[in-house]
Amino acid sequence: MDANQKGMGDVKRFVKHWFAWIRESDEGSGTISGVALIAVAAIMLSAVASAGNLLLCLHRAQNAADLASVAAADALYGGSADPCYVAERTISGNNAAIGSCTIEGDDVLVEAQVGTQVPFVSHVSKRSRAGPIVCE
Repeated sequence: MDANQKGMGDVKRFVKHWFAWIRESDEGSGTISGVALIAVAAIMLSAVASAGNLLLCLHRAQNAADLASVAAADALYGGSADPCYVAERTISGNNAAIGSCTIEGDDVLVEAQVGTQVPFVSHVSKRSRAGPIVCE
């Protein structure tokens, strides 16, 4: 056996040993892939739940603002001394907070705020205007 054949035998043993080590170290990679898949699914579900909560809160704020502005405009038209108090009561009855209430002539502008359960977005707000329509 010459030196060249002996060197080739060492290389073959090294390559065979190296491939065996690679195959053995691949064991358990399915677990890591499964964990990664579960993490991606959890992140996606959290994003969908956050978007749903924001949409729900936006609609609640818009409904509260609409109801409050109509109630305040009706109170203003009926001669109430404080239509913004009526707006505040209407908004608080809808589990929201009043952001602002402004009377401009015969119109009432109301802003309602609703708290969210989404991190980094503490509340959402919507505005509404109500008043009589000019009839010709």
